[in-house]
Amino acid sequence: MTLAVIFDSIGFGEWFVLLAVVLIVVGPKRLPSAARTVGQYYSKFRRAAENFKRQLLDMDTEFTKAAREVENSASDAFTVGTVEPMQSAAPGDETPAPSAQNPGMPPSVEGS
Repeated sequence: MTLAVIFDSIGFGEWFVLLAVVLIVVGPKRLPSAARTVGQYYSKFRRAAENFKRQLLDMDTEFTKAAREVENSASDAFTVGTVEPMQSAAPGDETPAPSAQNPGMPPSVEGS
C-alpha cells in the first residue's frame, strides 16, 4: 500500500481537521520532535518491510534453484544410456539353476 492511496482517499478538509487535532494534542512546541519521531519509525518500518521482502525473494530463488537441481539429477538418473551386452560365461563356469518347485530357495532347503 502506498501513500498515494491514503492521500487520494482523504480530502483537504479531512487533512485540515487531522492536523488541527494533532496540533492540539501534541502542542506546537513538541510538534517538530513528534513529526521527526514518526518519520524515524516510518523509515524503520519501510526498511524492515524491504528486508522481509528481500528475504522472501531470496528464499524463492533458493527453492527454485534446489528444485532445478533435483529435476536435473532425476532426469540424469532416468536417462537411458548405452547398455553393454552381458558376456557369456565359460563352459566350465556354469552355476546350477534353481529347481522349478521352489525357485529362489537355497538347494539345501529345497530337499527337506
